[in-house]
Amino acid sequence: MEYNITKLQNEKGLDIDIIKITNSNNYSFSFYTFGGYMSEACIPSSSNPSEVEDVLLGYGNLDDCLEADGYFNSIIGRVCNRIGKSKFTLNGEEYKLYANTFPDHLHGGKEGFNKKTWKIKDINTSEKKIKVTLTYHSKHLEENYPGNLDCTATYELNNNNEIIISFNAITDQDTIINMTNHNYWNFHGHKNNYKDITNHIVKISSDHICETDEGSIPTGKLLDVANTKFDLNNDFEINQSFLVNGGIDHNYVLKGNSIDKVIAYIYSKITGMGVEYSTDQPGIQFYTGNMMKESYNGKHNRNYGLQYGMCLETQIFPDAINQPDFPSTILKKGETYSSNTKIKLRNDFI
Repeated sequence: MEYNITKLQNEKGLDIDIIKITNSNNYSFSFYTFGGYMSEACIPSSSNPSEVEDVLLGYGNLDDCLEADGYFNSIIGRVCNRIGKSKFTLNGEEYKLYANTFPDHLHGGKEGFNKKTWKIKDINTSEKKIKVTLTYHSKHLEENYPGNLDCTATYELNNNNEIIISFNAITDQDTIINMTNHNYWNFHGHKNNYKDITNHIVKISSDHICETDEGSIPTGKLLDVANTKFDLNNDFEINQSFLVNGGIDHNYVLKGNSIDKVIAYIYSKITGMGVEYSTDQPGIQFYTGNMMKESYNGKHNRNYGLQYGMCLETQIFPDAINQPDFPSTILKKGETYSSNTKIKLRNDFI
C-alpha cells in the first residue's frame, strides 16, 4: 500500500491537493480536496496486472473541475438529488432553496459540497489499507440550509480492492442532510474498448422504485418493478433500445442495506471490469447518463457523449423531507449523521 500527494494551485490562488492511493494489487484511485472529486479509478488487466484501465469519466482539465456545473465523481451535499419546489419546512419554519433545476432544487444548490474545498484531517496507513479523512464546515444558512454543519468524508482503499466512502456530520441545530458520491463509471475504459455504456451488465437487488412526476420529483408512492424495464434483479445487458427509450434515472428501494451485503453490480462484457456496491443507506439512484452533454472533451482526450457514463448513488430517498412516509433526512442537534458505502473493484467478471 502506498499514497502520494500532489499540490496544485490555479490562477486564482486556490490550493488543491490530489491524493493517490495504490494497493498491493495495483488497483488505485485519486481524488482532489476540491469537492472530493475522484479523478481516476484504475483497474489492472486480469491478464497483465501492470496494465491498468481508468474506468471513471471525468473533467478534461482543472478549470472545468472548478467551474463546470456538472457533478463528475464528487461529494454531493448537503442534500443530494432533488427537493421538490425548492423548499421544505422544518420545526415549523419554511426554508426556500436555490432552484437550479427550476422549479426544483438539485444536489445541494448553486454551490454544493462538490464546489467546496475540503481539508485533509488525517491519513491512516497500514499494510492492508490507507484511509484519508477530509473535513468541511458548512455554515448556518449556506445554500439556505439551517445549522452549522461539521462534515467528514473518508476515502479508503484496501488490499481487497475495495474503496470505502464514509460520510459523517454533526450540527448545532436541526437540519437536513443526505450525502452521496456521484461517480460516473464506464468499465469499457478509455483505451481500445472506449464507447458508450451499451454492453454493460447491471444488477440491483430491489423490488420497488420511487414513483416520480415529469420533473423527477417523487410522488410518495413506491412502484413494483416486476414486469417493467426497472426490474434489474437479474443480470440485464444495457442495449441501444433501452437507452433510446430513456434509460433510467430513479431511486431503487434496496432489499436490505448493509455494508457487508452486495446490493448492486455493474460490469463490462468486453473488459470483464466492474464494481460491486454495498451500503447502509436505504436507496440507490441508478442513472444512465441521460442528461450528459452530447459532446464534451473529457479525460485522456476522449470525447464523451450522451449516455457514456452511469452512476450508482447511495442515498436516503429523494425529496424525503417533503415525503412523510420516506426514511428521514432530518439530523437533530446532538445526533450524528452517518453514511457508508463499499465499492469493490473487480477485473474478473468474465
